[in-house]
Amino acid sequence: MIVEEVSDGSVWSREDDIAFERALASYTDESEEKWEKIAADVPGKSVEQIKEHYELLVEDVGRIESGCVPLPDYGSPEGSSGHGGDDGGSGKKGGNSHAGESNQGSKAKSEQERRKGIAWTEDEHR
Repeated sequence: MIVEEVSDGSVWSREDDIAFERALASYTDESEEKWEKIAADVPGKSVEQIKEHYELLVEDVGRIESGCVPLPDYGSPEGSSGHGGDDGGSGKKGGNSHAGESNQGSKAKSEQERRKGIAWTEDEHR
């Protein structure tokens, strides 16, 4: 079980995170009751802990979107072209740690180019 401790001293397990994310997706209204509903769906967490965990999530997303945090490489399904990417030499999830080692440099470059993407238009965003 993966456990994460946040600044207020509370401990968040993977199960807590899953319950939090599901509740967050369920309650999309912007009222104060939203936080109480989410806290009710995450056992053992107060409204204050839920709000702090949400702020940490927003900060994390901001760092990821700004390019400060590299996207993880979850491996590729067998038979596909793969994702490439550099995971710092550690094993990749999915058990494909040996896939594509001979052309890692070119894969990393093409992955970097693919990550840039094309921004959505305003209409597509709506």
